[in-house]
Amino acid sequence: MKPLTLKLCYLTGRSVATTYNDRVSAEWPPHPARIYSALVAIWADSEERDADARAALEWLATLEAPSLYASAASRRQVVPHFVPVNDVSVLDTMERQRQKLDELASEAAFALVDHENALSGGDQKAIEKTKKSLEKAKKTHKTSSEKLEALIANDQQLYAADKHSDAGIKNARALLPEARGKQPRLFPSVSPEDPTVYVRWSAPAPEVERHRNALADLANKLVRVGHSTSFVACCVVEDCPTPNWEPREGGSEVLRVPGPGQLSQLESAFELHREIEPRVLPCRFQRYEPVGREVHEIPSQSLFGKDWIVFRQVKGRRLAQTAAVSLARVLRGALMSQLGDEVPELLSGHSQGGEPSQLPHLAIVPLPFVGHAHASGDLLGIALVFPKVADAAQRTTVLRAIGQWEAKRRVDLEDGEVETPPLELTLGHAGMIELERIEWGVSPLKTLRAERWCQTSYSWVTVTPIALDRNPGDLVSRDPEKAAAAYEAAQSTIASACERIGLPRPSHVQVHPSVPLRGAVKARAYPPFPSDPSKNQRVKVHARIEFPVPVEGPMLLGAGRYFGLGLCLPLPQDHEAVVDA
Repeated sequence: MKPLTLKLCYLTGRSVATTYNDRVSAEWPPHPARIYSALVAIWADSEERDADARAALEWLATLEAPSLYASAASRRQVVPHFVPVNDVSVLDTMERQRQKLDELASEAAFALVDHENALSGGDQKAIEKTKKSLEKAKKTHKTSSEKLEALIANDQQLYAADKHSDAGIKNARALLPEARGKQPRLFPSVSPEDPTVYVRWSAPAPEVERHRNALADLANKLVRVGHSTSFVACCVVEDCPTPNWEPREGGSEVLRVPGPGQLSQLESAFELHREIEPRVLPCRFQRYEPVGREVHEIPSQSLFGKDWIVFRQVKGRRLAQTAAVSLARVLRGALMSQLGDEVPELLSGHSQGGEPSQLPHLAIVPLPFVGHAHASGDLLGIALVFPKVADAAQRTTVLRAIGQWEAKRRVDLEDGEVETPPLELTLGHAGMIELERIEWGVSPLKTLRAERWCQTSYSWVTVTPIALDRNPGDLVSRDPEKAAAAYEAAQSTIASACERIGLPRPSHVQVHPSVPLRGAVKARAYPPFPSDPSKNQRVKVHARIEFPVPVEGPMLLGAGRYFGLGLCLPLPQDHEAVVDA
C-alpha cells in the first residue's frame, strides 16, 4: 500500500467552517468529506471537466477513511454580524416588472402559434371548427402585442422621467449596502496552533500513481475550504507528520468522509439546490479517535443529584414543551396538598416566612422528546430532581407526599394491589392527564431515564431556554453595537449561572438565535416567566455551553431552573440531533 497525502495550509491562520449539526459552532479538524467536495467543485467549475480528474475523484471516494494530522485549535468567541440583505424593494419591483414582460411576450408567442395552426388545418370540418378561434387568436395576438409595446414604451418613459427625480435618487440609494435592512449572521471559526493540515489515504501503489497527477492538478487550484474567507493553499505531498486523528471503530469523535458514488450524489444534489436552496452535504459518518487527547478523570458536578423520581404520562393529551412551567407548578401544588401544613422548604421553595428559599430545593423538570431525527418536542413525563444537600428527613417528606397521593388513588380505583396507580392532574384548558411513577432505570423511553441527562460531557446544549437572571438588553436591536453588547451580556450571565450551581466557569458560551436541537422550541414561543405580570419578566434564550473540563449532569440553569427551564442535554461529539439554523 502507498499513501496519497493532501497538504492544506490555512493562509490566514483561521478556519471558517460551520459544523454540520450546529450552525454556531466551528468545524475542526476539517472533515474529509468537506475537502473532497471542495475538490469536486474545482473540477465541476472547469470548462472541460477532465475525464481523468473525474475518474480520480470517483476512485478517491472508494478508499477507506483517511488519517489526518491537525493540531489543537482555539475557538473564537462567536458574535452576530449584521449584514445587509439582498432582497430590497427596488430589486423586487424590477424583478416583478421583468416577469410581467416575459408573461406578455409568452402570451403573444402562443397566439402566433395558434394562428399558424389554424391556417394549416386539415379536413374541412377541422377548418370550419377553427375559423372562430382564428379570429379570437388574431385579437389576442394584437392585444398582447399592444400591451407589450405599451409597457416597454412606458418603462422607457418612466426611466427617462425618473432618472434624476427625488424618487429615482431614493430608489438608487436603496440599492447601497448602508441603506438596506440588516440581518444577524454568524461566522464560527477556529485558530489552529499549526495552520497546516494533512489528509492521508492509503491505496495500492499502481492506483495511486495512476490518479496522482490528476488529483495534484485539482489540489493546486483549490483556494478555500469552508467559508469564502477560509483561504488555503493545497498540494499533494510525499511525507506528512504522524497522523493524530485515526479512523477507528468505537472512536470518540465522528467526522464526515466521502463514500462510493459521492461525486454522482453531489451532482444530483446540485441539480436540486443550484447553490441557492438549502442543502445537505452527501457523506458517510466515520468514527475517529484523536490520538493523545487529554482525559480528565474526575468530572465537575452540579448541586443537583442523580436520584430522580420520574413519572411518565399514561393518559391525556400530549403537552407541548412550552407548557413545562405550568405542568411543574401544578405537580408541585398537588404534592404540597398531600402534606397540609407540613410542607418542607425543600418542596415549597419558600422559607417559613414566605420568602423565596436561599437554599437549593427540589426541581420539578418536565422531560420533552428532543434530540432525535423524529423528535416531536412533546412532554413525555416529568422528574423530581433532588439537590445533593437535601437530607434524609427532607427527602422522606417528599416521598410521603407521593405515597399518600398514590394510596388515595388506589382507593378511588378500588384496586389495592396496583403498586403505582396513575395520578390525575387537572391542567385547566389542557384538560386532565395521568402520570405514573416508574421504577428507577426501567423506562423503555430514553427521554425518561435519568442517565440520559446525567452523563459527562465537555459540551452542553439547552433543551428548554434559560430564563436569564439579569436582563441583557435588546438582543434583536437593529443597532449592531447594542445587539452585540446584549449577546455578550447574556453569555456572561449564563456563565455566572453555571458557577451558581457549582460548575466551573465555561470556556465558551454561545447564545443561539434559534433552536439548537431537533424538536426544541424557540425561546420566544414560551410564555412569560414568571407568569405574574407584576414581577420582573425574564429574558429567555437557548445556548450551547462548553467547559474546559468534563461536567457531569444534571444541568439546570437560570431563574426558572426549579420549574424545568434551563434544562441542558450533554452533547457527545457524535451527536447528530442539532439543527441547521
